[in-house]
Amino acid sequence: MGTDARVRYTKMIIRKSIIQMLEDKPFHKLSLTDVCKKAEINRTTFYKYYKDIYDWKEQLEQECLQRTTDILNRCNECNLVDLLTQQFQDMRENAELYMLISSPNFESRVLEISLSMTLDKADTETKKYLSLAKDTDYRRRWDCYYTIYGCLGVIECWLKDGMQEAPHDLAVYYACCIHTCLAGTQNRAGNPAR
Repeated sequence: MGTDARVRYTKMIIRKSIIQMLEDKPFHKLSLTDVCKKAEINRTTFYKYYKDIYDWKEQLEQECLQRTTDILNRCNECNLVDLLTQQFQDMRENAELYMLISSPNFESRVLEISLSMTLDKADTETKKYLSLAKDTDYRRRWDCYYTIYGCLGVIECWLKDGMQEAPHDLAVYYACCIHTCLAGTQNRAGNPAR
């Protein structure tokens, strides 16, 4: 086994060990001692690659965000459905990574940030609807956050359910929710709450 293969193996075994440990407890309760014991490595080996377990987590989060950046850089003139389809296809191809970062025990907002980056590059019509998050009418702001975070919940459900539906189908559903829900919100501006 070459040096690169050993490095990849060691990092993979650290990742798998942490994933297994996260099934039982949240990230902030993991200890380096327990991670090393589970991975069957010593602390010196761990420290060759990471400063601590938070550095490991940050590197993983950066990997995810870099994947999103790469997708966005390849898609200059894409509409929202095309952008989301590419994002969801990447999630399907890298299921272990995205399952990990969407786990409540991982204690990260990186999936939310990744999708926010995607929405920031969305078409003009979508941006118009998303701008409702900054609206002075609290009901429109609430509707916007409800829609965006509800869609995030659908993505997490899709990941947990094994990504059975095609990424394009999920992208169409997500975009439709944003456009339909927020278009209705925009149209009822100024109407009193019932």
